[in-house]
Amino acid sequence: MTERPLSDEMLNAFVDRQLSAEDRLHVLRVIADDRHLGQEVCDRHRIKELVNLAYCQPGPPPRAVRSCGPRFWRWWRF
Repeated sequence: MTERPLSDEMLNAFVDRQLSAEDRLHVLRVIADDRHLGQEVCDRHRIKELVNLAYCQPGPPPRAVRSCGPRFWRWWRF
């Protein structure tokens, strides 16, 4: 079995954009030479995007419309 040129931690950091420019360039060069590794990075990126979509933050709840009925005006009377 051949040893992988990049660790899983390095590939995950690449997908998460946590590498320095120098390390990122190194990973890009290795990926350009290894088709299977490039496919694995693509798969990890796709999984990351799917997880982000599954847990997207909902917008703020709609504001309740306040009634200006008799209860509201009683509060303002002294």
